Amino acid sequence: MIKLLVDGVFFQLSNSGIARVWRSVLELLVADERFQIYFLDRGKAPSISGIEYIPFPSYLATNCPADSQLIQDICDYYKIDVFSSTYYTTPISTPMILMVHDMIPELFNFDLSHKDWMEKMTAICYAQRYLCVSDNTRNDLLALYPEIPPDLVFTAYNGVDHTVFHQHDRVTIDAFRIQYGLNRPYFLFVGSRVQHTGYKNSGLFFEALAGMSEVQFDVFCVGGEREVEQEILNKLPAGVRCQRVVLTDEELALAYGGALALVYPSLYEGFGMPVVEAMASGCPVITTSHGSLAEAAGDAALLISGTSIEEMRSALIQIQNTNIRDTLRQKGLAHAQKFHWEVIANKLTAIAEVLVKESRAGVYDNFFVEWKRLRQIQANVDYSQ
Repeated sequence: MIKLLVDGVFFQLSNSGIARVWRSVLELLVADERFQIYFLDRGKAPSISGIEYIPFPSYLATNCPADSQLIQDICDYYKIDVFSSTYYTTPISTPMILMVHDMIPELFNFDLSHKDWMEKMTAICYAQRYLCVSDNTRNDLLALYPEIPPDLVFTAYNGVDHTVFHQHDRVTIDAFRIQYGLNRPYFLFVGSRVQHTGYKNSGLFFEALAGMSEVQFDVFCVGGEREVEQEILNKLPAGVRCQRVVLTDEELALAYGGALALVYPSLYEGFGMPVVEAMASGCPVITTSHGSLAEAAGDAALLISGTSIEEMRSALIQIQNTNIRDTLRQKGLAHAQKFHWEVIANKLTAIAEVLVKESRAGVYDNFFVEWKRLRQIQANVDYSQ
């Protein structure tokens, strides 16, 4: 049996897509008799039967070396075989699988001297295996860290919970629309609308709307910033209603099911979960060919360059054609069936089995000795400055 320790640090920080990935994977791993799952609970941990939860201090980016030592103490006490973090925390002498979701900070001019991104670099340098959620993310990782042997980096796509994201009957969807006052056709926008590095590219969508006349639809924003930004509202054509809500996954599936289309104009995603969730729910998709989105969308979406307002406006007009929507809907439903959480769980399991054998054979002993020395040096640095 493999003793796997997962640091639940990301759940302390956010409940966004990465949290959904780990919740879905853990629910499968805990049912696998080959695993005994331990979970560092730093707050807001998901409640999953069969996992042994270990209370653990909250994450502080200014205290990472000491945090690593505490993680290693837990690994030693419970005789952990393999470690994985929901974010970028590391142990000191336990084999680690790093799940890589994207390389956005490195590619979009984030301040990489920030403690969080420094710890991401630390995790990449420490890990013994890497599991990326798309080929594009894998390629970006290898391009940015050419010293990593490619045979240590694997790909497994994120999945879709098909018990939630599927086609719903018209009566249920109509009841949802009545609840939220969606009396007209609407475009759906999921996630952040304003991002300081601009990669979410929401402005393209709203700029395209601004130039349209005789508009007979509304905009429904799910998640993202708490209030719809005034700069966005100012661009909307007269009569267009734009509201922002927070929905459960079950409600989100209904929002997908009732929409003209999901509009997802991002210039980079590590995977693009809303794209495949929309397709699984019977919602046509407009997205770009950037990052991993072409992988996530396949030939089942209306793909645009993401740089042309006129192209976006044309896509918004095309998607209102019933025949085009029906074609994309059917393609999307078929395409979404390729994405299941079992794939990523099985890949993680296979990697863990190899790591355990290598670790027990002493493959990493020398590395761990040197790494411990490095972390001891770092522990004497004042990271609060």
